[in-house]
Amino acid sequence: MQTLRAKDDLFADSKGLEHALEWIWRKLDAFAGAVVIAVAGIAASQAQTFIVQYIQRLGGHLDEATAQLLNVQTGLRYKLMSETVRKEIETDAQSRVDQLQGAYDAIVGANIFTRPFAFFGHAEPAIVAGTWHDFVPALPLDATTITYVIMGMILGFLFYEFIKLPVLAVTHGSHRRRFKRRL
Repeated sequence: MQTLRAKDDLFADSKGLEHALEWIWRKLDAFAGAVVIAVAGIAASQAQTFIVQYIQRLGGHLDEATAQLLNVQTGLRYKLMSETVRKEIETDAQSRVDQLQGAYDAIVGANIFTRPFAFFGHAEPAIVAGTWHDFVPALPLDATTITYVIMGMILGFLFYEFIKLPVLAVTHGSHRRRFKRRL
């Protein structure tokens, strides 16, 4: 009788430990999920800020390229060159203006949901690198940034839940096997 009671106490302690470990796991899961969601929201807000700073820098490059094109078309220095050389330089300058203007129009003209895709599709690597080098984090409280934060948090939640699936499959699979052995 005494050994049967000791076995029941051991089983009860094991079950209590299992519940405690499950509680700890749930709390760690909730905490990790909250961290991922918060980081995704902050990253999305900074992405909007980065795009705004990139557009400002792109506008500066566009203004400079336009001034260079005007200089090639009207400047005395370029008028003294042979027509072939001047036309080649003018064609290159016009191409650069067209390229920058196309990127600027695509990014600025995109709506709130397509702007990140327009940015990735038309970003100039050298200008992106310069923007990144001089990037100043900010948290503007406009509708676009708030929308990006919410979208980032939703994507962060979905990412976390997707990453968590294999872990749950492994841990719950071993839990089921242990439970079947006890029966």
